[in-house]
Amino acid sequence: MKKSILASSILASLGLSIAQVAFAYESEADEHILVTANRSQQDSFLSLSANSIITRDDIEAMQVASVSDILKTIAGVHVVSQGDAGQTSSVFTRGMESDHTLILLDGVRVNSATLGTTNFAALSAQQIERIEIVKGPRAALWGSDALAGVIQIFTKRYENGKGAFNLGVGSNGFYQSSVSVGFGNEHHKYTFNASVEKSDGFNAYHSDPNDPYDLNEPDADGYERETVSLVGDSQFTQDFSLSVVARLQRGESEFDGSYPDKPCWRDPDSPCPEYYANEQDSENYHTRLAGNYQLGRGSIELALAKSQDSGEQYGNGVDSQRIETKRNQASLIAFYPFNEQSSVTTGAEWYQEKVAANYDLDNFTADVQTYANDSRNVSAIFAQARHQVDKVMFEVAVRGDDIENVGNETTYNLSLGYQLADEWLISANAGTGFKAPSFNDLYWPNSGNAALKPETSETQEILLRHYTTALNIELSLYDTEVENLIAWAEVSPNVWQPSNVDKATMQGADLTVSYDHGDFSHQFNAGYVDTEDQKSKQELLRRPKVSADYTLGYNWQAWNFNGTLSYRDESRDSAASIDSYWLLDLSAQWQVTESFLLSAKVSNLLDEEYETSTNYIADGRNVRVNASFSF
Repeated sequence: MKKSILASSILASLGLSIAQVAFAYESEADEHILVTANRSQQDSFLSLSANSIITRDDIEAMQVASVSDILKTIAGVHVVSQGDAGQTSSVFTRGMESDHTLILLDGVRVNSATLGTTNFAALSAQQIERIEIVKGPRAALWGSDALAGVIQIFTKRYENGKGAFNLGVGSNGFYQSSVSVGFGNEHHKYTFNASVEKSDGFNAYHSDPNDPYDLNEPDADGYERETVSLVGDSQFTQDFSLSVVARLQRGESEFDGSYPDKPCWRDPDSPCPEYYANEQDSENYHTRLAGNYQLGRGSIELALAKSQDSGEQYGNGVDSQRIETKRNQASLIAFYPFNEQSSVTTGAEWYQEKVAANYDLDNFTADVQTYANDSRNVSAIFAQARHQVDKVMFEVAVRGDDIENVGNETTYNLSLGYQLADEWLISANAGTGFKAPSFNDLYWPNSGNAALKPETSETQEILLRHYTTALNIELSLYDTEVENLIAWAEVSPNVWQPSNVDKATMQGADLTVSYDHGDFSHQFNAGYVDTEDQKSKQELLRRPKVSADYTLGYNWQAWNFNGTLSYRDESRDSAASIDSYWLLDLSAQWQVTESFLLSAKVSNLLDEEYETSTNYIADGRNVRVNASFSF
């Protein structure tokens, strides 16, 4: 993740469109352009927000199977998993909730309207071109969910006639293959991506065969997923371009934990099936069409998007739950640089969320429950101004959101930066954010609470950054307070309901250091976070105070070797505490020819038994081998 200092102001003066920058990453310079932080292009060094950029080369070097594995490497980001790569995983940024980080896929909002979180298991690492992680509140530009930050994922792109084929196998019956092909001409450039991935999985859950109330089967829980996508853009005139994104993902995953079709959990003497065939099927798609018009030095972008995520759950072969969420999105964004020192970004957004559900409430009757309210509209306007005087930089952003049946929210972000030298930057940031209650929070059958208020946050942050071709350093200190936290609790026997509880605080620091010298490279990421529920005076669940990763890389002729040592501190969970643990990963890459790459990785080399969620054992020692051919 090497970065260099670019003249962001010069790039702005060129009037490059948001869409153009978002999807053009072929050149060396483009690797250092950040889009997500301000919804317009800027040099990542001059961004006043803490950020990380993961490139295609980085992903190939990591040899990861999932997006969750990629995010684990980011300081201040903690991933909680319930099994293999295809199982449920949650991402906690800076100690905040898993639904407090906005996730964008090729510019499309993909946070679930029903759960509020994102199903990272549905995202294949094989199709990813680039990931931008921006930490800190960005609600003033992105709206709901962006309390802790924004993660934007971009799909692979190739020039006409270029592409790649990948094939990988590994432990637990893992198999993956993918192909990417670029086509078109000078004015119309498109890429088709397709990937297939499967695993037999492993028995992640601690099952107790002597406990009649234990509903979890002692078996391996595998998964399958298939993904196809089409991305590209057409330059119709010198001033007008059109970007296209289309993506379809289907998957199946087995899991433990649902009730069987006989109520043995109520009556231990009642006969129960020996195995409970628990399965979840999912189908997700999204499309986005964005037209960009260059207007002098500025640009205007109109984008229309549509997404859908649907899932079905089965317990012992019985269809127990079907939920489908549709989201229609529209945005109009104008960017104008007055000169090399000043620019303004304004915009308006609208999206509509619709939910269709078929939910068998108790799993033992034929009664079907649905949501009391199955749709809502969200509209917003926002503006951001940036100005630089010599080495001093200012940013101010404000946004107003109108959420149907919830209310209005106004958020802001203020940033002040100073370039100490050509290679040093310091900034101070203050901002607010909010999270609108999900459909499940508001309207879950017989349990939702329509009176819920949005969760809100206030954050202060100090950032120090140093970039050279050999040494990159980023240190951020933050203090966050979240009010009206939404938490589910048992209000009567077997009846759970959400409510706005007191508030929580998070104070911490993130540190990223990368250093290259000769054939050696060093990458160190560390995070510290102190969380507290102000009502109970306890730490928030599943947030280790200390996390750290160190990677040593060595290049020798056509070979590249990497070793990663990781540490996670102990943490508190609802059922019990989670012990601290150390992990060691080793990997190697061999560039056989200019086009042919072989790689292998041993994860958890010491076969450490550990958990990130109580009762769910993480994978032990496992091996994966991959072959990649580019053309």
